Amino acid sequence: MNESLQFKDALDWAQLNELSDAELLARLVAGDHSSLAVIFDRYHRLVFSVARRILRDEGEAEDVVQTVFLNIFEGAINFDPLKGTLKVWLLQFAYHRAINRRRSLSAQGVYLWEELDSASERGQAPEMETLHCCEQMLTRLKPLQRQVLELTYFEGWTAQEIADLQHRAAAHVRNDLYRGLTKLRSLITRPMPHRKRGEAGAQKGEAQVVDTRTF
Repeated sequence: MNESLQFKDALDWAQLNELSDAELLARLVAGDHSSLAVIFDRYHRLVFSVARRILRDEGEAEDVVQTVFLNIFEGAINFDPLKGTLKVWLLQFAYHRAINRRRSLSAQGVYLWEELDSASERGQAPEMETLHCCEQMLTRLKPLQRQVLELTYFEGWTAQEIADLQHRAAAHVRNDLYRGLTKLRSLITRPMPHRKRGEAGAQKGEAQVVDTRTF
């Protein structure tokens, strides 16, 4: 820790707020812990918003916020401004921590029961085989395309929000969305393998079900 910075170069809240994100991180690395409070004040709402969209639970989202800023505190020395902004770094932390927590909760059956309850209220049974097929088709996409589709259709993110997360232009995100949808459409409409004559009727019926449920 740089004691000279901590004691001789101390700044008040207003002065710290005038610093850039990179300057705040530099001070944090040098031992000025008050810089973290300013970073938290700037971005905790953004981190919470990302986590809540993914987890759909405010309590869980608040836990992710605490985890993300603890990670920032512990890993500030690893930040490289040449590779991206602090905002992007935080978005990546938020996304990955929230996704990991959601997977953990899903493994415990939390989201499964939530979906069952929702389906029950609508008077519909969840089509697990259909969901499994969708998951299998998503694995055929490139990683960025899959992430774009999942965030757009499952979490309701905008192209600009995804662009901030992936640190690229929104136009590229929209291009990946289009290409991903085109790939999925080609997989869905691909002819099914030929079966024995006795199964032809069942095959035709299955094809009709797939088309009806998808479009």
